[in-house]
Order: sequence, then structure tokens, then C-alpha cells
Amino acid sequence: MKIAIVGGGPRGLSALERIIEWSRDEQVVQITMFDPYGPGGKVWRIDQSTSLLMNSVVSHVTLFTDETLSTAGPIAKGPNLFEWLKQEAIPFIRKLNSENSAFFIEECERLGPNDHCSRALYGVYQQWFYEYVQTRMTEQTSVKFFKDTVRAVRREGELFQVYTKAVETTADKVILALGHQENELTGEMNNLAAYASEHRLYYSAPKNAADAHLEAVKEQKPLLIRGLGLAFFDYLTLLTSDRGGTYTEKSGKLVYHPSGKEPKIIAGARRGIPYHARGLNQKGYGEEYRPRFLKEKSLNRFKRKQNLSAEQFFFLLKKEVEFAYYSVLLKEHYPKVNRSKFTDDFIRTKGHETVLQKFGIKEEEWWDWSFLEQPKQAIKKKESFKKFIQDYLLWDIEAAKKGNVFGPFAAALDSLKDLRDEVRFMLDHDLFTDDETKEWLWDWFTPLNAFLSIGPPLERIAELEALIEAGIVNILAGEMQIEMRNETFIAFPKDDPENEYAAHFLIEARLPKTENQLSLNLLVQQLLKDGLGTIHYLTLSSGDISPTGALLVDKRNSQMIGADKKVINGLFCYGIPTEGLHWLTAATARPGTDPWNLREADRIAETIFN
Repeated sequence: MKIAIVGGGPRGLSALERIIEWSRDEQVVQITMFDPYGPGGKVWRIDQSTSLLMNSVVSHVTLFTDETLSTAGPIAKGPNLFEWLKQEAIPFIRKLNSENSAFFIEECERLGPNDHCSRALYGVYQQWFYEYVQTRMTEQTSVKFFKDTVRAVRREGELFQVYTKAVETTADKVILALGHQENELTGEMNNLAAYASEHRLYYSAPKNAADAHLEAVKEQKPLLIRGLGLAFFDYLTLLTSDRGGTYTEKSGKLVYHPSGKEPKIIAGARRGIPYHARGLNQKGYGEEYRPRFLKEKSLNRFKRKQNLSAEQFFFLLKKEVEFAYYSVLLKEHYPKVNRSKFTDDFIRTKGHETVLQKFGIKEEEWWDWSFLEQPKQAIKKKESFKKFIQDYLLWDIEAAKKGNVFGPFAAALDSLKDLRDEVRFMLDHDLFTDDETKEWLWDWFTPLNAFLSIGPPLERIAELEALIEAGIVNILAGEMQIEMRNETFIAFPKDDPENEYAAHFLIEARLPKTENQLSLNLLVQQLLKDGLGTIHYLTLSSGDISPTGALLVDKRNSQMIGADKKVINGLFCYGIPTEGLHWLTAATARPGTDPWNLREADRIAETIFN
């Protein structure tokens, strides 16, 4: 059997490992992998800036299955990222002989289990993993890796032809494990790019910050950055400390010392507030928040009776977060409260405020969703936005420092990461209507979830506060608006159009959305053109069709569905190109938690060999 895997990042490597473990009874299995950047792929390439960090701590990252795997495949345990960097990494790094080898070795020696490593070091782990899984192969199995870009996959009878510029390969099965792709620009972004070209301005569309041409951004000149999420913090790092600026600590706070090479950064976003810091990790192997309202038994009952609306589901999910908060708050501030009785009452009343009153919890310590969704409502009269945002960031830092087990706020936000499969259960079993899926999941919860629980490492928030204090960064006091006037880009807060900033440089600080219908990837374009792929869409009660941007696949096993709505046997796609049909497909696999992406890879391998 011949199998082609397109994409050499974590999902492509997981597919490779699952195939190797499933293939032991096969006579001959020939695997061919394709990625122009080699094992690890583009996002994790080992020659990028070593100051760009992973957002997960090293003990919470793995490429290996373990005893929690709930699908049918063989379990093949191996070192997680932290175990690897303490056991296997340094000899492998010396053999690798990269230009960053000395840095990687120092990193391995310095990092603890709850630290964040460079993205490049995770790329090294993936390269080691690619070599390691080959030691698990039988004599009948082989793998070849082509550093090349697949431009087309065509079906010929029961087989597939895989084309690059230099290679043509025949395969019985093809697995697409593509990452984020840049898209054709439309609407406002297309207008901004055209305006930049016409007036010789700098406009950077959504992309991985490591791929942006930042050398074109001039020092001491105004730079507009739209977006305050993960990509924003990457750009900050590349434009400040990577340009020679340094940080020192004074009285428990960071102080930034400019190099003079930084631009003058004006940043903003729709919500107008940076993502929350990740709480310091205090969770060990497999340690997760256990649901009280959305237990597996309850979810299966909802599935059987089809009697839970999206509004009701997300109400219960909110109660999970609140319960996580109060459980830790009681330990910290109310040690005399009977926690067992509180738990019973909270669950029975679904967290009604009468329970908080009964147990004497001060009103100023009540969980406040309104403030969390729109923190700016807490600005006091006559308080400057700069003072508000600095105080807010310092509060966020202190809350995160308490940790995701012993800190009430950090524990609550972290519970959202542990509740992802409950959201996926509803989506995968079509328990939301299409209107609910669009309104509640994609338009409301997904951006809120990212804002609350998919933030940067704690040190990035501390750095941002120092950059604001140093006058390097100015965050707009409201939703950022961009106009094109006087041969410049003009930015201003939506509610204060007089407070405007002009700049020749504008960066969209976010990754491209999954919009396969607009993808610039030649392979995706060809699959859609030839009918080997089609776009998933929601049919709304208004009669409107709302494309999610995902490639449509069979949810049971990730086989692609063609334009004729028939499953294409042997052609698989999983991960980021299916975002919209699936949810949070870019998350890394965490040991001891039955990770979604390893389950998906295992189901693909099972489908191939059964």
C-alpha cells in the first residue's frame, strides 16, 4: 500500500506515527511525505527567531499517544516535550548542527516543566520525532520525505496521483495535513493593500508574524497594528526586543530600555483589550477541570432527547467556569465555608446568586461576565485610558501569577481549555441548529473563548505594560477604525474619531482565517476546481447560505467529500482546513487528556487499515 501525507507539521507527523503503529500486519507500506520546510513544517521551522514562544508550557505538549486515547488504535507512549528536552534533546541538537544549536542547548538546560519554549525548539522536537518513529517501523514499511510543495492531487480510478513541480507519485491513500494558508484579499483588506501599493505604503495582510517583512518597518516611525491577540504579541517581540531593546526588573515590575530602533506602535482591535495572560501552570499530567453541569452522561442525554438549545448549553458552560472560580476562591478567601454544601447548592441552583449570598461571598468578588466581555466599562470618570489599561494589565498579571490551580481567576479561565471537548460534542453530533452554530459558537463564543483562554505567556503581558509605560506602545481607547486619507493610513477609536493617528505602515496582527474558497494554496484551489473538495456551509433559517470556509469532510473518519456530496474513499483531510466544520483544530496535543488531533489521526489510520 502506498500512502502520501501532505504536510510535515504536528498533524502530518501524527498521521505518520499512527500509520506506522497500525501497519504492523500489512505486507508492504510505502509512505511519502511532502513539506517544503521539512519535518516540523513552516510554523515551527528551526531557523526562525528564537524569541517567538509556544503558548503551551513544555510539559503540556506531546506528539505521542498514551493510555487516555479513546479511539481503537495501538498506544505507543513516548516523551512529551519537557521529558524529551531533559532526556533526548541535547545529543540530537548536537547532531543537528543548526545555527541555533547553542541557544537550543541552553534552552534545554534552563527550562522547567511549566515554562514556554521557543517555537523553533518545538520544531527540533518534531524533527527528532520524525527520526524516532522510523525506528518503530517494520521491515515492510518505508518512509520518504520530499522537501517540496504539492501542487495537485488527482484521482485516477481507485488511485491518486500526487504532483509537485519535480515529482509525480502514485498513492492508494492521501492524507492532507495542511496548516494555515494565506488567502486572496477581499473587501477592506483588498482596498487597503491596493491603496498601499498605489501610495508606496507598507501593508501586511494576516500571516504568521515570522513570515512578515518587518525590515521594511522604519524605526521611530508610526506603525498601526490591528489585533491584540497572539499574533500582536509576536509582532511586539520582533519589533522591540528583537531590535535591541532590553527589559530589567524594578520593584517587581518590568522596565523597558529602548534601543532607538523601534517604531512608534499604535495598536487596537474590535474589543480594544489585549488577550488575557495564561495563568502559571500548576496542573500535572492529565489534570483537568471535571465538569459538573456538562458531564458525559448529561451530554448523551441531550443527544438522545435533542432538547438543549445553544443558549442553554452555553449557560451551563458559563456555570462550569463560575464553579471553577468559586471552588478556588473558597479555598483562598473563605476557608471556613463548607465546600461540599456550597458545591451541592451551587449545582442544584445552577449558580444562583442566592447561594453566593447564603455562603457570605462578598459581592465585589462575584464572577462578572459583563466585565469580562467588555472590561472597558470599568473605566472611572476622568481616568485616562492609558492608566486604565496599565492597571488592568497589572491586575491580569497578578491574577495569572497565582496559577491555574491556586488562583481563582486563572483557574476559571483555564477551565475553558478543559471544556473544549464538551463544545466539540455538541458540534460533532449536530446538536446546534445552523443558526445557533453561527450566532452562538462562531460569532459569540469563539472570539470570547480566544480572548479569555488562548492568550500569551504571562511575561508577554508584563512586557506590554512596560512598553506602554516607556511610550513605545499606545493602545487605542476603543474599537480601532482604519481609513485611507492624504496618502496615509489613519487610525482612530470608533467612539472618538477626532483622536486619530496617521502612519505609512499597517499590520493586520492575526493569522489568516480558514477560508478555503479564498485560499492561495495551489493544491486547495485544484481540489475545489476538480470537484475533489467542496466548502462546508450553514443553511440559515432566513434562507441564506453561510460558508464556514472549511473543507467538507466525513466527521467519522476525515475522508473528504466532493462537489457531488459523495465521500472520496482514500482522500483524507484533517486539522486547520476543516476549522468551521470542526472547532479549535490548531490546538496542540496535551499528554494525558485524549487530545482531539491524535484521536482524528488515529481514526484516519483505522479507516485505512480496516
